Amino acid sequence: MTNDQENIELKKKISLYEQDGGANLFYALNRKANEMAKLLNKVDLSTLALDDKNDKTFERLKIIWNDSTSLSTAIKTLEGTAGITNDEDADTKNPKYQITTPESISNVLANS
Repeated sequence: MTNDQENIELKKKISLYEQDGGANLFYALNRKANEMAKLLNKVDLSTLALDDKNDKTFERLKIIWNDSTSLSTAIKTLEGTAGITNDEDADTKNPKYQITTPESISNVLANS
């Protein structure tokens, strides 16, 4: 691996620490909650073959709706603690945490 490749890889790793993990997690969980809702809405319980012991659809749906409360609670908690603005780009793309390095100090001082 060349020094340039190594530098690129290290910068990628550092950038992960500069992102807002709470905001990223909020939006990911919110998408999953919407997928769960879409799946639950797609199934008409009155059409399930409840007498068929091999059909596990109802049991699988129960797992989804049983977990929905804890997922919703986690989403609401993250929304408050991560300062979600409902602008995903602004919440997740802009680095919230800056790692202080000699280079970052130099950049700040050069700009002032």
